[in-house]
This record gives sequence, C-alpha cells and structure tokens, in this order.
Amino acid sequence: MKSATYVNRFFLRQKTVLRSPGIRSHLFRAMGIWLVLMASACVNVPVDTDQPSAATRLEIQQKIFQQAKALFLDKQYTQAANALLLLARQGHVGAQYTIGYMYHHGYGVPRNEKESIRWITTAAARGYPQAEEALIKINASHDQRGVLAEPIQTLK
Repeated sequence: MKSATYVNRFFLRQKTVLRSPGIRSHLFRAMGIWLVLMASACVNVPVDTDQPSAATRLEIQQKIFQQAKALFLDKQYTQAANALLLLARQGHVGAQYTIGYMYHHGYGVPRNEKESIRWITTAAARGYPQAEEALIKINASHDQRGVLAEPIQTLK
C-alpha cells in the first residue's frame, strides 16, 4: 500500500492516507478483461450450418410444389392448398397462380374471388404467363360488373 500526504488548507494540518494502488489498475484490468471478452465474442460467433443456401431453398420449394401438384391431381385439395399457400407466401410464383386458381374454383379452400384475384394478380405482375392469361379472362368476364383485376406494377 502506498501512502499519500495531503495538507488541509483550512486547518493547516497534514494528513496521511493509505491509498490502495489498485483503483486505477483494477479499472484498467477490468476494462482489459471486458475488451478481451468482447473481442472473443465477436470472433467466436457460431455459424448456423442448418440454414440452406438460396439454391437449396429453391430446390426444396420446387419439390414441395411438385408434391402439391400431385396432391391436387389426386383430388386431395385441402392438403395441396396448405402446401401451396405456404409456398405462395414465400414468393413461389407458380404456387401463387395455382392457389389463386384454387380460390377461384373453391378447390380445398373456400371460394373467394378477392383472394383469387389477389394471388393471380401477384403472379401476373411477376410475369407468370398462365396468370397473365387468367387475368385477361377474369377481366373480360367481370367487365359488366366493374370488377377489374390489374397487375401490380413492379420493377423488373
């Protein structure tokens, strides 16, 4: 321990105080430990290898889409609709058109014209040819009632 001598100006007395050498050194040591821990946390970030790559995700989506089409052809419409809705929400353009078709005809989902037009319009806006043709037919059949489905404008 070090001692320090202080002079009190008001009473003109000297005072000797024992001072611990560690306040600054403890602070610097704590900061050093903190920096080492922070640096090691940045370096040792675990990599999640369970996440599939974009190409693998597309392959998986395509397999699910093919299975959903097989379910549809086997007239298992509810199971097909569940798989297609999942894919459509993930942005699979074929699934978007197909689920729109299913909403239009009421296969596996309740018949819903607004949902049908929404999904078919989404697929048409992304350039899906069957959806564009379906949209033309929908517009032609609904012209008298004033219900028009126009593709959403997107940047290509």
